[in-house]
Amino acid sequence: MKNIDHLVKAIDPAPHAPVQGPGARELRAAIMATTTPARRRFLTTRPALLLSAATALAVAVAIGVGLPSTGPATEYANAAVSIKKGDDHFSVTITDPAADHRRFEEAFRAVGLNVRVKVIPVAPDEVGDLIGPVVPEGFRWHGSIGVQDVRPCASAFCGKVWMPSDFPGRVVFGVGRPAEPGEPYANDRPYDPMGEESLKGYKTHGKKVAVVRAEALRRGLKVTYRLLWKQGEDGYRDHPATADQVKNGWTVNGTRPYSSDAVELYVEPGPGAAPEPLKVPNPQWYDDLTN
Repeated sequence: MKNIDHLVKAIDPAPHAPVQGPGARELRAAIMATTTPARRRFLTTRPALLLSAATALAVAVAIGVGLPSTGPATEYANAAVSIKKGDDHFSVTITDPAADHRRFEEAFRAVGLNVRVKVIPVAPDEVGDLIGPVVPEGFRWHGSIGVQDVRPCASAFCGKVWMPSDFPGRVVFGVGRPAEPGEPYANDRPYDPMGEESLKGYKTHGKKVAVVRAEALRRGLKVTYRLLWKQGEDGYRDHPATADQVKNGWTVNGTRPYSSDAVELYVEPGPGAAPEPLKVPNPQWYDDLTN
């Protein structure tokens, strides 16, 4: 694998400040150029993992794994997921994406990882995926935290998780389930101003809002909006907007699927646009942990 440490440092891991720029795009390109056909998402620089004592011996005995009485299990499996500790990561296989979130948390905690898991609605191509990890307050700790898909996979999802088990902050994973008709998709990917398009066979970049909206409606799709703000030399920040905040003559930068029956337009605001992006609520799928 190429050395991507210098690229990772270009990304702010705090998801409440998803500034995007060439560093993020270069990181994505470096990852896709590796020999493993998988997505890999890291928040820091090296895949180190330190385990702490966490789980009773009874758990290990129940699944037939011999362990010291003071340590967590090295393997755990239930009807939803199986997890096995490797030398520097955990191998995760998801068998039932629609299972109760507590079944996933049970497995992670059995092997020493203290995380919250949400079962979240996603687009069809992400059903079963392990999404995240998200550290809402930002990851500032030793080691690294991330997920890498492993393919081919005979189950809904196979992958590797890097995470220091002694990390004291809040860590949230999502497990993708099929979204109901019209239910908004949860999305963990930052918007890419260089290439996002979701209306098949139709280029939206550079067209006016009124023109793209008319095309979406012609296809029987509803329309939602996000304003895309320039941040510094190369970065961007986006936030949701209502239809009355978006002018017909403003320019569409790109589009994303919003739900099974809607498309989201990323719009470059014109002069005098308001409100300022930092003052607008921007709820994320990982904010509500009531599940």
